Amino acid sequence: MPELPEVEIIRKSLNKIIKQKKVKKVIVKNRSLRFKIPQNFEIFLENQKIRNVDRYSKYLILCLSDSSYCLLHLGMSGTVHLIHSNKKNSITNTSFYNSPELPKKHNHIEIIFEGMKMVYNDPRR
Repeated sequence: MPELPEVEIIRKSLNKIIKQKKVKKVIVKNRSLRFKIPQNFEIFLENQKIRNVDRYSKYLILCLSDSSYCLLHLGMSGTVHLIHSNKKNSITNTSFYNSPELPKKHNHIEIIFEGMKMVYNDPRR
């Protein structure tokens, strides 16, 4: 499980890059994560602007433009990767642990912004 300093580094990385970005599209490849992803999750998140990325304990909180929230918990082995579409990324992981590159398997959720996407990866779900 990521320790608190790692979660804070991920929060800062995400806040620096996705803050004020508008969600263009959401792709859920696996709904059976720790908690089942609701059927309307894509509709809920699309066209929202990320106002801020906060943290409460080990939860990452995406604060959205309509004053709602999206919670993200990395669990035991989850990672968040940022992929920019206009350049070749060799390092995509927002954390300093695990592989710095996006794995080919277990990419469960993709949040697509203009010019980039955020991928949640977790082999343990």
